[in-house]
Amino acid sequence: MKILVTGGTGFLGRRIVSELAPRHELRLLVRRGSSRERFPAGVDFAEGDVTDRASLDRAAAGCDALLHAAALVKILAPREQFDRINVGGLENVLAAAEQAGIARLLYVSSFIALGPTENGPGGVLDETAEPRDRPWINDYERTKTLSDRLARRAIAAGVPLAVVYPGVIYGPGELTEGNIVVRHILDLVNRRLPALIGQPTRRWNYVFVEDVARGIALALEKTPPAGRYVLGGENVTLGEFYSTVGRLTGAKIPTLRMPDGLAKAAGAAQKAWARLRGTTPQLTPDLVEIYKHDWAYDSSRAERELDYRGRPFADGLAATVPWLKESGQWPQRR
Repeated sequence: MKILVTGGTGFLGRRIVSELAPRHELRLLVRRGSSRERFPAGVDFAEGDVTDRASLDRAAAGCDALLHAAALVKILAPREQFDRINVGGLENVLAAAEQAGIARLLYVSSFIALGPTENGPGGVLDETAEPRDRPWINDYERTKTLSDRLARRAIAAGVPLAVVYPGVIYGPGELTEGNIVVRHILDLVNRRLPALIGQPTRRWNYVFVEDVARGIALALEKTPPAGRYVLGGENVTLGEFYSTVGRLTGAKIPTLRMPDGLAKAAGAAQKAWARLRGTTPQLTPDLVEIYKHDWAYDSSRAERELDYRGRPFADGLAATVPWLKESGQWPQRR
């Protein structure tokens, strides 16, 4: 297949490209100035942006499939930017695919669009979860949920669209804000965290980046239109997460836990200071709120229908640590 890929230069996107390139002809939609290095031979590039419908129309011409993985994943960004990229971007992709006569579309959503899971059956949700109105934690959650609703309406209208919902992605790759788990691990091994937030019984679904990329390829190649799949890994409590990180990295895990109120106040101060300096804060009130919920999901459907497999968290972390040690980010004292 000749596939147009959006979001191919990001943390997950580069893994997706590496997974698909040996079997397909790829064209990447890239913004002006984006790096075009370290991609497999034969990958084509089309300059454009998901917010620019005309550039999408040009890039989609002649393609058999469209994989939409572009999204704004930022801690500090204007509200309207989230709307323009995450919601407007999907609208433009759907319109461009229709104009180009593309018969196979795949949209990479997020676990966060399905919502917190503590109120789900058994405390776990899957792709059958109905969209729920809820107070939004941040603009990323809001716009990914609105985009998911848009995707569901498109499927109901007969658009040949499938959707995947990755869990909390981690692993080797670009240290973007989307690689939040690895950034957190680096904070731990560099002893930049005096205390932890969140209750140790809260569960998150951690999924290795290579497993997600393989699952996306399987969904694109095998799934019929209207398919929706959670692409997750292991549901791990925060207590288990920190125990595993400490065991495999040697990091000294803080024993203190910061009360939510104090954590939110500290997060607000860090957020304000980061805005002034143009940096990325370690802690924000949004992150404190996210840690107050369970984000546990079931990938059984993808396992049955796609032969998808997500490895245990300890195995994925064991594959990540050697890469981190070679990346120059690891403290020299270890």
